[in-house]
Amino acid sequence: MDEQEVQNKYKRHVWLAVLLSLIMPGLGQIYCGRFKRGLVLNFLHILPLPIIIGLFSLSDSPALTEMAIVLILASVMVFLVAIFDSAFLAIRTSAGYQLKDYNSPVVYVLLILIVTGGSSGSGLYLRNKRLEAYRVPSASCYPTIVPNDRILANKHAYNRKDPARSDLVVHINPHDRHMNYIKRIVAVAGDTVEMKDNQLYINGRELSRRKLPDSALDNIRITERGIQIEGEIFEETNGDAKYNIFLMGSLHDKRLVDFEKITVPEHHCFVLGDNRNNSIDSRHFGPVPLATIKGRADYIYWPAMDWSHFGKIE
Repeated sequence: MDEQEVQNKYKRHVWLAVLLSLIMPGLGQIYCGRFKRGLVLNFLHILPLPIIIGLFSLSDSPALTEMAIVLILASVMVFLVAIFDSAFLAIRTSAGYQLKDYNSPVVYVLLILIVTGGSSGSGLYLRNKRLEAYRVPSASCYPTIVPNDRILANKHAYNRKDPARSDLVVHINPHDRHMNYIKRIVAVAGDTVEMKDNQLYINGRELSRRKLPDSALDNIRITERGIQIEGEIFEETNGDAKYNIFLMGSLHDKRLVDFEKITVPEHHCFVLGDNRNNSIDSRHFGPVPLATIKGRADYIYWPAMDWSHFGKIE
């Protein structure tokens, strides 16, 4: 084998450097002979995970969701930097590259198993215990949530306290435990709930509503079977909390079924969709056990229609 053949044999290939970086950020740098550089990039890529887990262990503040998003975006940026950097390194590395001791498929596989295995475990822990992403396919919480919005639910929110009125929560569908619902808590244990003449009463008091202008629905108007849904938007006040609700048709639309006064049992809450007369909720399946609540919906990270809805859920 002559010198030219040896050089071609050990030449660093751009496609392989990029592929290795896609498998594990930093591995492309190691392939190109930059071992320390690769380890640093990989460390920066996985660092946000333990930070996020630590933050959620210390607090249940909704602001943590925003911090988590920033950290996740930082991790994605490091991932992209690692890919482009590995490609440039492969281009700049001479054809006469001399293999290092760590330039071995066995070493690459071991690094992938050790590093990726640990980060995957942290990611699964974060998803199962702290923060989980959901896509909302229905319009039951319109106008707060538009169909196909992507949200983040804080699964640590109720470790130290019970859910509160006005919280938007993800809970297990009582009729199908493989399905999740997203609804608004309007009453908690010990509260009485009643609806008559399309008006909601909590503890015998009628919740006040303020009609909002139709312009509040600009850029988020939705259709059903190809027909635009018509209705009115209101700001409802429930104790110290305010949130928007949508009534299809009008206040006199009888599709919003009345229900008799009930008292919410201990360890339960009463949930309604913000799209009041187009929602399957506690009016149909009764109060929801707190044990079936998976988390508090805190953040819209990918709005389906209007980016003004990006951010913290009110």
